[in-house]
Amino acid sequence: MEVAVWNWLSDALVAHPEIAIFLALGLGFFVGKLKIKGIALGPVTGTLLSGVLVGIVFDGIDIPDLVKTVAFVAFLFALGYNVGPQFFAGLRGDGVKQVILAVVNCVFGLIVVIVLAKALGYGPGWGAGLLAGGLTQSAVIGVADSAIAALPGLSDADIKEMESQVAVGYAVCYLFGTAAAAFFLSTVAPRMLGSKSLAADAHEMEQRLGVAKEPGIGKAYYSVVRRAYRISGDTGAGGGVATVTGRTVGDLEERALELGHRVMFHDIRRDGSVMPVERSTALQPGDVVTLAARRPDLVALDVDRWGEEVDDEELLAYSIETLDIVITKKELVGMTIGDAFAQHAPRLFVTKLVRGGQEIPWSDATEIHRGDEITVQGGKEEVEAVVGDLGYPNRTKDATDMSYVGFGIVVGALIGVPTIAVAGADIGLTTSGGALIMGLVFGWLRAKSPTFGQFPPAANWMLSTGGLCMFVGIVGIMAGPDFVSGVREEGLSLVVAGLVVTLLPMLLTMYLAKWLFKIPVPVNLGIVAGANTTTASIGAITDTAKSQIPVLGYTIPYAIGNVLLTIWGAVIVAVLA
Repeated sequence: MEVAVWNWLSDALVAHPEIAIFLALGLGFFVGKLKIKGIALGPVTGTLLSGVLVGIVFDGIDIPDLVKTVAFVAFLFALGYNVGPQFFAGLRGDGVKQVILAVVNCVFGLIVVIVLAKALGYGPGWGAGLLAGGLTQSAVIGVADSAIAALPGLSDADIKEMESQVAVGYAVCYLFGTAAAAFFLSTVAPRMLGSKSLAADAHEMEQRLGVAKEPGIGKAYYSVVRRAYRISGDTGAGGGVATVTGRTVGDLEERALELGHRVMFHDIRRDGSVMPVERSTALQPGDVVTLAARRPDLVALDVDRWGEEVDDEELLAYSIETLDIVITKKELVGMTIGDAFAQHAPRLFVTKLVRGGQEIPWSDATEIHRGDEITVQGGKEEVEAVVGDLGYPNRTKDATDMSYVGFGIVVGALIGVPTIAVAGADIGLTTSGGALIMGLVFGWLRAKSPTFGQFPPAANWMLSTGGLCMFVGIVGIMAGPDFVSGVREEGLSLVVAGLVVTLLPMLLTMYLAKWLFKIPVPVNLGIVAGANTTTASIGAITDTAKSQIPVLGYTIPYAIGNVLLTIWGAVIVAVLA
């Protein structure tokens, strides 16, 4: 009975390979969630290994190349779209140092791979696998496969063998490389750079930048509070804003601002009636007013001297809106958050800053970049009144502008079709490389003018993570039958070479960042993790630092690294062919 069921299942997967693909995806995402000492393989590696397992167990599965090509092209466009704003932002201003370090890291990594591949006698297949796994860039697999297929004089069997070598090399090197990178950057590298405590260094930077997260430490606690106070007849002691009776709302708000604090009145209850306050409203004993402020500002102003705090649900029932705004206004780019909002949205509070898809630490002194997504909070009418002065409201929408996405992929693919003859080989961007470039451009255009090209996170995830996982799952299934023999053939040399490829560029980059640019250790480590596109490492670094400060160095190098390392997939094949 069991044999009959197994044979039926095997025949079903061979006859219907789409079932095998989704089996690899299901197993891959499950395996990718499993953690060993806090490090997870992630869905991409999990799906590749699961695909290999499916290919080994159910030999004979054949999947058309068109399926994995479509998945890979969609992934590259989404990848470019995601990093486009930070890629172009990094080409100017303060990001140039990070761009230089990322480029050096990627170029040196390529050189190390070429030297090792030639020394070990690797051809295009093993060399591309070493590059993809050692530098932890999954996109290399697809680009290298396309380049291998375009090499002249190869039979179908030769192409299949090399593509299997790419998959095996990636799987072996990525497993060890990811773990080694996370451990090295979070534990060993800080000490090599002279840090006695990464957490202490990150905390010191938080204090210096005004972004410390511990509640109650100066500007560190940014939680917005709204409270109601009954104004007393006691005039209070001292100057400043201790005396409020008889003073206007506008005068009190301006005086608080002069003292370095923002406090805003919203509604007032007088003689039992609730009404909005005006700047000319003079406060009287017995008035109950609502105040909105950051908690440290209320504490610093000693608002309790104005009167007793009361629980007035009706007075505090006005509508509050929290809205994500993509910064598009030219006049805001380069300004600090404090200055920009003081001039353009003085009655709103900033609660979060997302840059390049990563939430980063911020303060009033943080410089604004085009495409930054800033979360603001305030009275609903106050938010709506100024949102147009800041940028484009990124309201939750489920619809994807597929014409924008589709035409972007079409234009990119067409750009990648032409080739030029170099040393007897036809060299070109390929459709996948063109899709990546157009993804960068279309992502940048969307950030610049986000009134079109809606590409919500869920749809983006489906094309990026989903597309890549489907691609590597197919690669794993097709490579499965040759996987074991490949590991036996080159396993040990791949592990050693992969670790060298992973660690040498990191060493060079982190010391250049220290000696040439004097970059602080936490940000230095973020730059190295970003340039090597190792997401597991940035998680390990922030965990060790107990801070998000390292992310300040991650986003721009991550964008540069994704682009260059992906292109290297074609370069390594051309060099080793």
